[in-house]
Amino acid sequence: MAWRRPPGAGVGARGALALLALTLCARGARGRALEWYSAVVSTEYVDPQTNRTVWSVSESGRFGDSSPKEGAQGLVGVPRAADRDPEGCAPDTSFLVPAPGGRGTAPWVALVARGGCTFKDKVLLAAQRNASAVVLYNEERHGNLTASMSHAGTGNIVVIMVSYPKGREILDLVQKGIPVKMTIGVGTRHVQEFIGGQSVVFVAIAFITMMIISLAWLIFYYIQRFLYTGSQFGSQSHRKETKKVIGQLPLHTVKHGEKGIDVDAENCAVCIENFKVKDVIRILPCKESLRMSRSCPLQNRPLEVFWLQI
Repeated sequence: MAWRRPPGAGVGARGALALLALTLCARGARGRALEWYSAVVSTEYVDPQTNRTVWSVSESGRFGDSSPKEGAQGLVGVPRAADRDPEGCAPDTSFLVPAPGGRGTAPWVALVARGGCTFKDKVLLAAQRNASAVVLYNEERHGNLTASMSHAGTGNIVVIMVSYPKGREILDLVQKGIPVKMTIGVGTRHVQEFIGGQSVVFVAIAFITMMIISLAWLIFYYIQRFLYTGSQFGSQSHRKETKKVIGQLPLHTVKHGEKGIDVDAENCAVCIENFKVKDVIRILPCKESLRMSRSCPLQNRPLEVFWLQI
């Protein structure tokens, strides 16, 4: 016998999914968004061996959090003691700015390494030396990556970060006395969303609640299924016993002119049709008679059904 799912099955699952959707779409589940801008870095210098101009343009920089998002340009300057203090943190740090043809060095861009002091200290020191922009290159262990920089209170000076390989490439040229002109442009706007601590707690609580509701629904569902299946097996057992009792009833064949049975007057207690000669009937304990056939010709239903109802 095929088992049929009781009405209402699946409602709990749909409710749990709806709760999860509401949880993920809730305002509290959204974290803060981090917005930052990439920087287009262009360098230009004359190769002393070939006397040819070498150009390089790439969107490899990243603007600082407090930096104005605007362009800047100038000759690159590095700390004079770049081998000992490439970070440019010492108060007496001075910058070497090679200039073509011995011309003045303004405007110029300070190139310093990350570390040694805060971003803010580096930027303020370079600004005191009249730098028009500050370029920090990342640490070697970070490879080609850049990072966000917090340097509030540095004014309107442009601040960007480039990768370690890019910074070292420019630093080596300047240390050789080769003038390098750098142009900084505004690149692509990026928005990075992440979940805060409070949002994680909110989502965790909502998820646990959803799991509790789902577990409660599953328990109720399987209890209902067990009871439903048990009732079906009980009905089958009862029907078998009924068939057995019916099979034990005495049989009798109707004959014409038989004493005690008037064919024209007697009828079946179930289908209420007159008996016919040669009909095989069952004699009930109450002395009523039923046809031997297992179905009533009037109702077209099994006689066991009527017996169960009685």
